Amino acid sequence: MRKQQRGISLIGTLIAAILIIGAIIMAMRMVPVYNEYFAVKKALTAIASSGDASSPEAIRSMFNRKASVEDINSVTMNDLAISKENGRWIVTAEWQRTIPLVANISLLFQFSASSAADPAAAQ
Repeated sequence: MRKQQRGISLIGTLIAAILIIGAIIMAMRMVPVYNEYFAVKKALTAIASSGDASSPEAIRSMFNRKASVEDINSVTMNDLAISKENGRWIVTAEWQRTIPLVANISLLFQFSASSAADPAAAQ
C-alpha cells in the first residue's frame, strides 16, 4: 500500500505568497488614505467646537492652518460646506481619492467627514 504525501505543494505555496503579498500591498496603500481621513475628521471637529469659529471665513482659515500642520492634501478650504444649526457650526467635507495599485488598476475611496456628532444631523 502506497502512502500519500501530505503538505502544501510548491504551486500552492506560490499562490498563497502572491495572495499575501497582494493583501500587504493593498494595506500599505490604504493606511495613509485612512490616516488622512481621520486627520480631516479630527480637524473639522476641533474647528467647529473652537471658540474662534466666528464666521465661515475664519473656519476656512483655521482649516487651512490645520491642514498644513496635519499634512492634509485631499481637502482644501474651498471644499468645506459650512452651516450653522442651533447656534453651532457644522463643517462638512466630501472628497474622493484614487490610489493606483498596479498598471491601470486603482482603488477609489469616497469620504464624507463632518463635525456633527450625529452624521444625520449634517444632512
